[in-house]
Amino acid sequence: MTTLEKLTDIFKKFPGIGPRQAHRFVYFLLTRSQHHNDELARLIGALRSTVFECSACHRFFEASTRGHESLCDIDRDTHRDATLLMIVSRDVDLESVEKSGAYRGRYFVLGGSVPILTEKPEERIRQKELLETVRERAANGLQEIILAMNVTPEGDHTGDYLTQILAPLVGDSIKISRLGRGVSTGTELEYSDDDTLRFALQNRS
Repeated sequence: MTTLEKLTDIFKKFPGIGPRQAHRFVYFLLTRSQHHNDELARLIGALRSTVFECSACHRFFEASTRGHESLCDIDRDTHRDATLLMIVSRDVDLESVEKSGAYRGRYFVLGGSVPILTEKPEERIRQKELLETVRERAANGLQEIILAMNVTPEGDHTGDYLTQILAPLVGDSIKISRLGRGVSTGTELEYSDDDTLRFALQNRS
């Protein structure tokens, strides 16, 4: 396999990228200067040494040195509402909600979603970590879990699955809610505007 083919194959593995787009990325890089490509390679190489996974919400956050700090800025913020826990599929969903300014609670990033026909859903998400987080927060005043999934068949299925596995832990003492349908069917949270997300949060049920 040639260098062009290998690089194209790597780009095809990116979310939402098909063979044609992957080819475009490769040929775009061929038109850039050596300095540009060297800088790109340097930044990719630095990802693992400068970006870490928060031990509480599991989002990725950037720090110059990790040291003894394992929490992101959101989980270090003592003014966040600890009675609320929002579950999102991906980091980009968390960032979209934060940008809206409509939510001041805590988060948990699943790291994916549950495909409708999958046989082992627990392997597609951070299920073990989620259950541990809910147990811990339930013992420390958690009152509501907000399932902020994409408004797609897979997102709805993921929400149903989460409701099922969380029900034994929360009983009747903790409410499980979902975003209101201010978010149009077929929409991913990443592409929802701020006003739509505010409305969806205000009208969760």
